[in-house]
Amino acid sequence: MPVPAPAIPFLIRLTDGRTWGAVEFPGGFVCVHHPDEYTLCTTATSVEALVMDRTPGDPLHGAIVEQYAPSGGGDHGEGPSPVGSGPSIH
Repeated sequence: MPVPAPAIPFLIRLTDGRTWGAVEFPGGFVCVHHPDEYTLCTTATSVEALVMDRTPGDPLHGAIVEQYAPSGGGDHGEGPSPVGSGPSIH
């Protein structure tokens, strides 16, 4: 039986200084936790879909997505690195 790929955590840095935790699941589905709302998460079909079409009133507008390299060694690097070319959420 194959072992499923692990989910990859990443951070979203909001323009007001807050940081929200998120995770990307195998296949690209993402879930972002809103720490100020205990039962609220934002979901999207991909990181790209998450960053699309954010209006100025949305907390995610202008935020930066930072992705962590998967743990387990290798040449993945350490610490946060921007997703793709470092997208901002607009």
